[in-house]
Amino acid sequence: MSELADAEPAGVPDALANNENTRQVTGSSGGGSDWPAPGLRGRAQRLLGDLLPPSGPQRALVWSVLAVTIGGGVLMGSNTLYLTRIVGMSEVEVGLGLTVGSALGLIAGPFVGNIADRRGAREVHMAALLCGAVATAAFVLVRSFWPLVVVALLTALVGAAATASRGPLIRALADGRVTWFLSYQRAVTNVGIMLGILIATIGIQLDSGPVYVALILLSAATFLVACAALTRLPHVPPLPKVPTQRRWAALTDRSYLTVTVLNGMFSVHLVIPTFALPLWIVASTSVPHAAITGVFLVNGLLVVALQVRLSRGVVDSHSAAQRMRWAGGTLLLATALLGFTGRLPAWPALGVLLVGVAIYTFAELWHAAASFELAFGLAMPQAQGQYLGVFGLGQGAANAAGPAVLAATCLKQGLPGWLEVGGALMVLGLLAPPVVRWAQSHRRTPYQPS
Repeated sequence: MSELADAEPAGVPDALANNENTRQVTGSSGGGSDWPAPGLRGRAQRLLGDLLPPSGPQRALVWSVLAVTIGGGVLMGSNTLYLTRIVGMSEVEVGLGLTVGSALGLIAGPFVGNIADRRGAREVHMAALLCGAVATAAFVLVRSFWPLVVVALLTALVGAAATASRGPLIRALADGRVTWFLSYQRAVTNVGIMLGILIATIGIQLDSGPVYVALILLSAATFLVACAALTRLPHVPPLPKVPTQRRWAALTDRSYLTVTVLNGMFSVHLVIPTFALPLWIVASTSVPHAAITGVFLVNGLLVVALQVRLSRGVVDSHSAAQRMRWAGGTLLLATALLGFTGRLPAWPALGVLLVGVAIYTFAELWHAAASFELAFGLAMPQAQGQYLGVFGLGQGAANAAGPAVLAATCLKQGLPGWLEVGGALMVLGLLAPPVVRWAQSHRRTPYQPS
């Protein structure tokens, strides 16, 4: 597995990848045609081959991910404005309704993951996407708080179900390069979200009820497109049932749960660019508010450009734990720089802000690669979907708790709060290697009864 991971895989979306080296490793120019074409057409085919994964099931799954994340970006940029400006709900109602519904929806992951293991991942994932289309479209019917909670719950259930059921698909289609394939998909996800937000921004300029409704329905339609792409995937046979005394192996696996909790606590940092930084820039710095857009662009573009490259070398749980340690130390440096912007004049603060965001993104990418490997590498193969659903609970809890944690520290205390968060993340990163070693030594084997 390490040899495959260290090689330059076909279709790596990396501007620095060497086309000749890629062809030597893979025997082709990536996902494109193997025969050279003259002139501009040939160069276009080679470029497309470098940007796409190998043709066939892997590419079909990537198209599905791209479609649904474009829809997620469209919804992210439109549903809150629709509910506040058109429906007339308050910002507090909308925020609380989305938070409550999303938190309750986390419970779906392990259960749907278990169904995907037992019934076949492709069909369960397609069913989740079809339910996603209905749940997303239901936002246009919301007129008050409790219906919003119900719709947010449904969409969160679908999201958790889709993530858990996609796990067995990824393991079946990744040809032994799970971390690479997940890193590639994360880069594609960022492209999709940015495209979706761009589409939503164009529609938002019109600021009318019919336009917002159209954007929400467009988001719902992307689930159907994603589902159609999955029809090109082969049937993934159900996994053999684990011969254990307990049905819910993942929920009783102490070593896996320990790593899940550690990763979940560490994942609080993922709320920094989406929640803490915009509010920090507006309320506590002299940086122009337009810098918020720059923060999203720097973070998103670096993720797209570097996620695959920085994931190389993460080939087992040991290397994943080391990357988490790197990420912890880097996050301390990043949070110190971000917190220091509150004490600087506008233009120096802007420069420090962008440097801090770039450094933060490296930590984010190392953590992402580590979490991919730990989630799959420590799971029992016969219950992959169930285990990934449990792992997602930790990350989902971090997304739910992150705003409150960062508001009480970074936003309320200023630089000392940023340093507290960075110091805590560094400690968690330092804990990763010994915790993962313990988890490996206590890991259940596929045929060991609980």
